[in-house]
Formats: sequence, C-alpha cells, structure tokens
Amino acid sequence: MYDQCQEYKKRVILPWLEDLVGPSILQEKWSSRLDFAVSECFCLVRMEEIFELVAEYPDSHTAVVELKKVLEITRMHQAMARALKIALVKRLNHPGANTSQIIDVYINTIKVFREIDPSDRLLQVVAEPVRSYLRQRENTVRCIITSLTDAEVGGDLYEELRRQDARPLEHGQADSDDEEEPPDMDWQPLPPISKERGNFLVTGTGASGDILSMLVSIYGSKDLFVDEFRLMLADKLLSNLTFDTDKEVHTLELLKLRFGELSMRNCEIMIKDIDDSKRAISNIHNTIKAKQRAIAVMNGREPADPIIDAAIISHIFWPTLQNAQFKHHARIKAELDQFSTEYGQLKNPRRLVWMNQLGTVQLELDVVEIKSDGTTAIETREFSVLPLLATIISHFEDKDQWTLAELSNETGLAEHILQKKIAYWVNNRVIKLVPGSPVIYEVATRDHLLQGDNDHSAVASMIDEDGSDAQAVSIFAQEEEEMEIFESYIVGMLTNLGQLGLTRIHEMLKMYVSGGSDVKYSKTPQQLGMFLQHLCREEKIERGPDGMFKIFKK
Repeated sequence: MYDQCQEYKKRVILPWLEDLVGPSILQEKWSSRLDFAVSECFCLVRMEEIFELVAEYPDSHTAVVELKKVLEITRMHQAMARALKIALVKRLNHPGANTSQIIDVYINTIKVFREIDPSDRLLQVVAEPVRSYLRQRENTVRCIITSLTDAEVGGDLYEELRRQDARPLEHGQADSDDEEEPPDMDWQPLPPISKERGNFLVTGTGASGDILSMLVSIYGSKDLFVDEFRLMLADKLLSNLTFDTDKEVHTLELLKLRFGELSMRNCEIMIKDIDDSKRAISNIHNTIKAKQRAIAVMNGREPADPIIDAAIISHIFWPTLQNAQFKHHARIKAELDQFSTEYGQLKNPRRLVWMNQLGTVQLELDVVEIKSDGTTAIETREFSVLPLLATIISHFEDKDQWTLAELSNETGLAEHILQKKIAYWVNNRVIKLVPGSPVIYEVATRDHLLQGDNDHSAVASMIDEDGSDAQAVSIFAQEEEEMEIFESYIVGMLTNLGQLGLTRIHEMLKMYVSGGSDVKYSKTPQQLGMFLQHLCREEKIERGPDGMFKIFKK
C-alpha cells in the first residue's frame, strides 16, 4: 500500500507541484516535506486499521513490516500505540469477548509490537489494559494451560511450549511486582523508546521475555498455572481408561523445562501412580483368572474375566477429588472387595479406600426400542455411566419395580438426590416413572412406549446428566482447601485492625504471606472473595452493607 502511495506521489503530485513552483524549488524545499506528508497520511490510515492488522497476524505480516518502515520516518510510535490501546479496550474488554480470543489477540499484539519496537516499551503501555482485564477473568489460567497442552486448541501457545530455544520462566519472566519496588543504588533510567540516528529511527533492545513469560507475568506467579495444570492432569488421568500416559509424560517434560522440575513434582507422582496402577492391575487380573479357572474346572463352567480396573493413587499428591458416599449394589461390591483383597496381598500392608463417586462403568442393557414402522423390538444398547448410575440400574435386575424410598434405603442417598440421578435412566427410556404417590419407578416395557412418553417432560426439569459429574476434581473444594491455611491470617487482621475491604485484605496477604515462609499467597482477588464468602457462611466473619468484612459477632 505504501508503494502505491509513493507511486501516486510521483505520477500525480510531483508533476503538479513542479508546474506550480518550478523544478529547483521543488527539489530544494518540497521533496522531503512531501515524502513526510505521504508517510504521515499512511500512518493515519493505518491507525484506523491497527486492530485488524493485529487480529489477522501473521497474515498481515507484510503490512506490519511496511508500517514499521514508515514509522521510522514519521516517528509516530506513541500515536500508533494509543490508537491500538483504545481499540483493544473497546473491542476486547467486555463480557461478550471469549477469553481464548482475547488471549489470541494479546499474543498477536506481542508479536506485532515486537516487530515494530523490539524494546517492549510500547508493548507494556498498549497491553496493560488487556492484561488487567484477563487477570479479572476466572477462566484465563485454564484457557492458557489448555492452549499450551492441547494440540487441537493450542495454536501459537502449543508451538511456544515446544520451542527449542525456550528458557525457564525464572530467567525469562518479567515480574509485574518489580514496578512497585524502589530503585537501588545501581539503578539506571530506562532508555528512550526511540532515538534518532541520521535519517533513521533506531529502537532500543532487550525484550521482557517470550510469550509464555508474558502470559505468566499477568499474575506475577507461576504457581496458579502449575495448580491449574495439576487439576486438568488429574481429570485426564482418571478418565483415561487405557492407562496410557505417553502423551501426558511428553507434555510434563516440556512443562518442567519451563516451570521447573520442583514445581511439577506432584504431577510427576500422579503420572507414576497411573503407570504403577497399570502394572498392579495386570498382576491382580492374572491372580484372579488363575483362581477362577480352578473354580471353573471344579464346577465345569467357563471362567469369567475380571471386570475391575482401578486407578490407585497417592491421595496426598493429588487435588481434592469428588467423593460422594453411597452403597454399591451387592454384585458390584463383591467385585470391588475381591480386587481389594488381591491388592492387599500384593501390596501388603497397603489397603484400598474406594472413592465411590469416581469411575466409569461400561454396561450392555437390553432395552425396548420403537422402530420407524411403529413396531417395537428389544435391542442391546451400550452405556458408559458413573458407578452410582450403574448401582441404580443393577437394583432393577433384582426386581422390576422400586419405590423411591426403597431405592434411597438401598443406596444410602437422600431421595431428592436419587431422583435427579435416576432421571438419566428415565430419559434414556430404560426406566419408567409411574404416576401417583408414593414415587415408583419400574422397568420400561413395550406397553409403556406404545402408550406414549408422558413422564419424559416430568423429569426434564430434574435431570442430572452423566456428564455433569464426569469431572473427577472438585475445583471449589480444592480452592477452599488451599485457602484454609490463610484463615488464621485473615481472622488475625480483622481482629487487630477492625473491618477491612477485599482489596485491602488481598494486598496485606500479598505483603505478609509472600516472603520467606513456606506458605506463599498467590491467589487472585476473585479466589479470595469466594473464600471470604465461605467464611461468612460458616459465621466466622461477616460482611457489612458497605462491603467491608469484620469478625462475626454472635
């Protein structure tokens, strides 16, 4: 585009001006002025389009390089930075923008302005509003970790983690807290953004860090990212039915290079637990098969294959996991007890403690289906469900009809919880809700399906799909457990200083619990706010109408 502007100047403007003032005056006074005016107009046009140049990078790389050359003539770096800063605030810093899209534009902003100004001085000014807004979003850390580790989502961050020249974050990270520290005796002022040398504009050197370092520096600590990866890794490992950890090991080794081996120690143990589980399962299955073959020979029957696989974890190294207690069906419990017995003999004196809520059960059920011609037929369908749902449907093998109270007594769950869970089987037309009181469920038959689906809408409002509980890690429980160590600090502050606001409590925790102790405060104001609400519910503190927190007075 700039070349076209220059061509227009040569073909149209220069001949017109030459006729107007003469060749000698044109060369003496107007040639350089005209070059500057064309460059300035070009920059003004690009100011209106700077957001699009950033959003479409690297497709706009040629235009960015061209803009860099023109800015060396006009020295309009500050004006260009202000234009992009305003555009970023207007088009990104609002609830309608997706977090992952904001991160992508922020990464492109880093790349574009490092092309224009390698010193990163302009970048710090332009990106600060976006960094502040990302810091306020609850899912920013999860989006960054997902992009780093997931090939399908990743893009730039996925490739960033795999860079050959990447340095550990300790060496490449720009700590946002450094700006608040007073200068020491060796302090030197930062160089200017640009300085003139001859007819060219030469920018300073010294970037603040790579893209990952810039993202981590949004929070000033890598601990949040390590904790988030640990939560995501736990879900991936516990949902991995093949116990294959090659992909997770590769990702972990890359993260260790950036975040440090010590930070990833717990994650390393988690993966080792899954690998050890795979070996233990193989030994236990072989033992069970040998015993069942001996019994089968005596009874003249075919031996049954073991059906239990288990992820055996060292719970102190794992995040807090979901663990709703209920009573398994007798047949499921017998299989679990057999596995526990063999494990106890293999790993004596260790014992297994089952987390009943977690796991996946593969089921094959004969259910009645309506064909396209209106007739019915019994077909075998496969289901992959949580252990609780498997326990519920197993009771209908014992008898076709159960009251809600009877099922509640058998499973040990409250009726309102059980009613939500059993809705899964009603929606899949395996179980039928019988109208009337008390609440009765029975196995769906041909007659039920031919009569219609009147009970389907009745349970729609209470449905609790299998996927809603599929996440093994209890994120809120994990955060509350991590925050509990700061409870004494918070109570002490409110006791000694009276009522304090959220911001003040956050600043004091950063100041007093981030030093040389083993306990380090690195939470966000949003996480602190949730924990303060938790303390309010427990009546340890209370919040006044003005938003200030104080000790609860009984």
